[in-house]
Amino acid sequence: MCACVQSPDGKLIASGAIDGIINVFDLESGHLLHTLEGHAMPVRSLCFSPDSMLLVTASDDRHMKIYDVQHGNLAATLSGHSSWVLSIAFSPDNCHFVTGSSDKTVKVWDASARDCCHTFKEHTDQVWQVCYNETGTRFASVSDDKSLLIYNCPP
Repeated sequence: MCACVQSPDGKLIASGAIDGIINVFDLESGHLLHTLEGHAMPVRSLCFSPDSMLLVTASDDRHMKIYDVQHGNLAATLSGHSSWVLSIAFSPDNCHFVTGSSDKTVKVWDASARDCCHTFKEHTDQVWQVCYNETGTRFASVSDDKSLLIYNCPP
């Protein structure tokens, strides 16, 4: 297992593995609800939407995937990074998510339109982690370039 996350509603836990498989479990019973396929390489990061309806995943295959958690279906595959996608985080308003990659970029994605709406290129080395503040007005990234950058969310 490479990554795991609990849903905001506290009902589910998802894990991403080195073989690209994602498992979603009912937290109370411990039962496996869904096995989600689609990534060809390790899943580095995963995140539920704030309403716990979507699961977004990031992988070494350079793709992000969006899954419908209730039905266990793949809703979308997104591309845009030129190397491993190492981190993913959903905004508190449920409208955007942000990714960090070993291609040294941070990208903001529109969750509804399912496309990249902004790319930040300030880092000089791979970006290992991204996260939003609790109001969703800012987010941060950390990189192997030994920097932590804080961004205002683009309009």
